[in-house]
Amino acid sequence: MRRFSFLTGVFIITLTLPASAACIQKTNGNFVVRGGFVTDQKSNLVWKRCAVGMNWNADESRCTGEPEGLDQEAARRAAKNAGEEWRVPTGGELETLLFDTCQGPKIDSMAFPSISSSDFGEGANFWTSTEALPGMFYYFEFMNGYADMHSAGFKLSVLLVRDK
Repeated sequence: MRRFSFLTGVFIITLTLPASAACIQKTNGNFVVRGGFVTDQKSNLVWKRCAVGMNWNADESRCTGEPEGLDQEAARRAAKNAGEEWRVPTGGELETLLFDTCQGPKIDSMAFPSISSSDFGEGANFWTSTEALPGMFYYFEFMNGYADMHSAGFKLSVLLVRDK
């Protein structure tokens, strides 16, 4: 019986190896990355690579600073202050950033390298401007890749977007 269990275990491990080997992190082929911006050629959206409160550091190829936790009103003000038609993304727009990865953030980490900085212990949660119920807005959690809703006064991170 012990021999059967050992051989069964080896067989199961062998079956899982190809799945693990096939799990390669890749980038989203629709993205064009230039400095602090990502253009999605499929959706024709331009994204800031850094959450509000952070800035793109070209020398270090990453976002520096600390992401701000913003409620819905502050998120809209931050977008307005950014100028150039920046806005808080809709649920459909933010959903285009969800990326099927085996491990780590469920977003293209080459295009958005500092998403995990917004993980304040409950995942990297980012607001959308889409109202789910009166006073409740959708957000996406990019560490595990799910959507949920929260009250407008709750503070979450924000990625800004504009049309191309």
